[in-house]
Amino acid sequence: MLQVSLNPGLGDGSWACLRALCGHDELSADAIGPVAATTLLDRLLVAMPGTTVAPGKAQELAVCDCDRLLAALYVRDFGDRIEGSTTCASCKQAFDLRFSLDDLLARVTTNTSDAAEGPDADGLFTLSDGRRFRLPTAADQQSVAGLDPETATAELSARCVTSGDPNTNPELLQTALDDVAGILDLDLDAQCPECDGKQTVHFDIQSYLLRTLAAEQRFLHREVHTIATVYRWRYQEILDLPREDRRAYVALIQADRQAAAERRSVPL
Repeated sequence: MLQVSLNPGLGDGSWACLRALCGHDELSADAIGPVAATTLLDRLLVAMPGTTVAPGKAQELAVCDCDRLLAALYVRDFGDRIEGSTTCASCKQAFDLRFSLDDLLARVTTNTSDAAEGPDADGLFTLSDGRRFRLPTAADQQSVAGLDPETATAELSARCVTSGDPNTNPELLQTALDDVAGILDLDLDAQCPECDGKQTVHFDIQSYLLRTLAAEQRFLHREVHTIATVYRWRYQEILDLPREDRRAYVALIQADRQAAAERRSVPL
């Protein structure tokens, strides 16, 4: 069970628990986007004493809390390193990118701002001009999907400002939101090793995790085949296995096969 601290969380629940991924969860990762991300979280959330973040609550979480959960899930099952590649805008050469997800998460989720104070007991922040706002939730994010950036920003402001005019000094509100609701959906600085050209590369944890799960499905099918061939377990039984256990069984089967092959190759 993976326990993750949240900020602000829901009500008096400041942490959540995620169960282990199983084959059914991995096969469900057949789409990219906020809806697919919250659907995955709702599959994995476990109701535990001391937290209100149970299955079906993912849409109520602040987007930054959803990103915390998705990042923790990625680190547990795939490790801390994010790896990818891009093409230099200057010399057109491809180059690799690597960074620590934990380090990035710590950098963007400070939850402090000179433009706002909070959160209070209700999870609300107060701007320096007296207006109050809450953080955008996953449901808010989904509601503006497909809108142009300007319209989406205005809609989110109208939803999240709970006291005062959301159209007054929108720059102050956006600054505060950027500070206290840091999400893993941002542009990162990159430098080409060939020509030293600098550019930005976009990264968001929701899409990256879902694409990783989709790419891993080819290995899942091999693992199911390997286990079914040796143990004769049914398909659904194998998909029910936690991902870590399934891979452990495959490793044991492969080790046994390797040992058997080595014994056969020993000369008399």
